[in-house]
Amino acid sequence: MTWTGLEMVAATRTRRGTALAAAILVLVACESSEPPEQTAPLVLDADRVEKLERLNEEFQRNVYTVTDGVYQAVGFGIANSIMVEGDDCVFIVDVMGSMETARAVRAEFDEITQKPIRALIYTHNHADHVMGGLAFAPDGEIDVYAHETTNDYINRTVSVLRPILGMRGARMFGSRLTRPGPDQLENVGLGPFVETLDPDMTLGLIRPNKTFSDALRTEICGVRVELVHAPGETNDQLFVWLPERGVLMPGDNIYKAFPNLYSIRGTLYRDVLAWVRSIDKMRAIKPAYLVPSHTRAISGQEQVYQTLTAYRDAIQFVHDQTIQGINRGLTPDQLVDAVKLPPGLAKHPHLQERYGKVAWSVRGIFSGYLGWFDGDAATLEPASPNERARGMASLAGGPDRLLAAARDALADERYAWAAELASHSIRLDPGSSAAKQTKADALRALGNRQINANARNYYITQALELEGEVGTRDSIKPENALSFVSTVPIGRFVAAMPANLDYEKSADTEMLVGFRFPDVDEGYGIHIRRGVAEFMEGLPEGRDLTITVDSDIWREIVLGLRSPIKAFASGEVKFEGSAIDLVGFLRLFKKAAGRR
Repeated sequence: MTWTGLEMVAATRTRRGTALAAAILVLVACESSEPPEQTAPLVLDADRVEKLERLNEEFQRNVYTVTDGVYQAVGFGIANSIMVEGDDCVFIVDVMGSMETARAVRAEFDEITQKPIRALIYTHNHADHVMGGLAFAPDGEIDVYAHETTNDYINRTVSVLRPILGMRGARMFGSRLTRPGPDQLENVGLGPFVETLDPDMTLGLIRPNKTFSDALRTEICGVRVELVHAPGETNDQLFVWLPERGVLMPGDNIYKAFPNLYSIRGTLYRDVLAWVRSIDKMRAIKPAYLVPSHTRAISGQEQVYQTLTAYRDAIQFVHDQTIQGINRGLTPDQLVDAVKLPPGLAKHPHLQERYGKVAWSVRGIFSGYLGWFDGDAATLEPASPNERARGMASLAGGPDRLLAAARDALADERYAWAAELASHSIRLDPGSSAAKQTKADALRALGNRQINANARNYYITQALELEGEVGTRDSIKPENALSFVSTVPIGRFVAAMPANLDYEKSADTEMLVGFRFPDVDEGYGIHIRRGVAEFMEGLPEGRDLTITVDSDIWREIVLGLRSPIKAFASGEVKFEGSAIDLVGFLRLFKKAAGRR
């Protein structure tokens, strides 16, 4: 479901304060803090607790026999892995998010059959589906089927937005809710946990090597297999159809929860009508078995058809009602109040809001069609957050009364309002422990009334952050990510540098720098022009400075596994030009946001 674990991989080794390290930071650094004793009140909703407990029962580790020769491993992580047995071999659909969880799944599959694994199929690019490949094929020599765009989407994990996506993803998936007690992680809505957020997990990606555009018909292990491009939760999504067995594997386009049409960790717009069309392709096939990559399988042609129909109807309903409201001039806030699932859909077991939410979907659809502006001229150039905070304090009769109003709202169980008022108080006095605790109490109360795991995890994590009980920390350790990072094109690491240019330091600078990677015969340039750094494909002419290094060494420096100073001293990294220019160039870049 996410690349979050990879987004948080960071260079955390020695000398990260050096100028070179500052220039090459493209992965997030985090650290832990020792939590003090909790003081916030506990507010629980019995119905929510019961529903979450029932979810945990569904997420028990088990391998289910869906039908002859089709086995679904559930509860080993957030995602499932599916084994299809053929005449003399087997193939695996989705391979978990780490080597450790994948090995556990493989051990269970090996108890069923000792037939060799002949192929892997990735339904899409998310880490929890692709990062355990080497557990199923340790030498990496195996056919790996995926959509033709999947490799590129995997490469996009080296992203300029990694710091914020990592932070938000850790909140959403509750990766820091590790302390036993009422704040601990209960589950992630579709499974027990996200393994790509565990620092002790290891990544083992095998790249797709058999790709297609629209559809591919083939035979694997004597089994007829059809792969069909089906954009939905991701643009590269595919579904797997086994016509002789009546088995359809939809990837992440359906699971037992309202779909994540928008993810609160932050995503590009997900085309919900394309999602509907993809489900309609599945409905037309009329499978007897639906085996998703999250949550349990469904059996029976009529049951599968009715479930797919309800799912696509819910997505289209939310889309269409949002469009109607948009055309009436409603703002996102007004749309959230207006758009609700009809009772028949709202009660459907596959449409409970334990992962996605209708309200978030409505906001995502609005933004996808119209962008950020809600249409009210008052929001074109609104008052700044600090100005609004001062205004609220003035209306309340002063900062103390503003905070008192937040506490009153908390006592009245108006938790969202209490959190908003406390946020204003924090803006006026960022050091106010009373304001932070009030907001933390409000967020915790909101979280403990959620049946949506993502919302609950986000609320509780941010409450703990306000209390100083959790800090940012690494997910996957750098050394455990190296096998994956070594497959990412080196140019993406250079391309990530411009976003960290320090404008103030570079405002008067003109410099052209080249990066040469002789082992892969590639070169790139960074052209700094008075506060802007342009990434250039190929080595530019007229360079002021050229840095030469093998790509694997550069990746290790980026991950913090190799000292940049020692690499220069040993000659593993060479440069042509002035040493003064080199130091000056490296000092022009900020540490990646989120580093300490």
